[in-house]
Amino acid sequence: MKLILAAILSALSIIASAAPHRVHRPRVRHRPVKTIEVVRKVPWQTVAAGGVAAGTVIAAYKISDGVEDGLKTVAEEKPEAFTDSLSVLTWPLRLAVLIALLCSGYFIWRRIKTYINTKATFLKKNGCCVVNLSSM
Repeated sequence: MKLILAAILSALSIIASAAPHRVHRPRVRHRPVKTIEVVRKVPWQTVAAGGVAAGTVIAAYKISDGVEDGLKTVAEEKPEAFTDSLSVLTWPLRLAVLIALLCSGYFIWRRIKTYINTKATFLKKNGCCVVNLSSM
């Protein structure tokens, strides 16, 4: 769990730090900027958003330890209760997969039916005997 969380955070940090390619412009010499000026220019909303994001990540990291230990304990002591709890937790996912499969099957069937009817119409125009499948 922790490795997955760390991998997601590292991937998101790489994506967030990626910048679009910029056109090369000649450098203009600026006066040296003091650190305190940079800090004063950062709006408080940005600082608050960073703190909330860091707090969320730290809380998820700490909570994952307790959840992992609890699941291990239940799986070792009461395997039936563990499988029952997993079946309840995975039920919405199973339902979503079933609906997705049914919808994709329906759309594939309609696409095939349209292709067959188009092919049948083409062959009928050219003088071939073909059964029309539009009554399906």
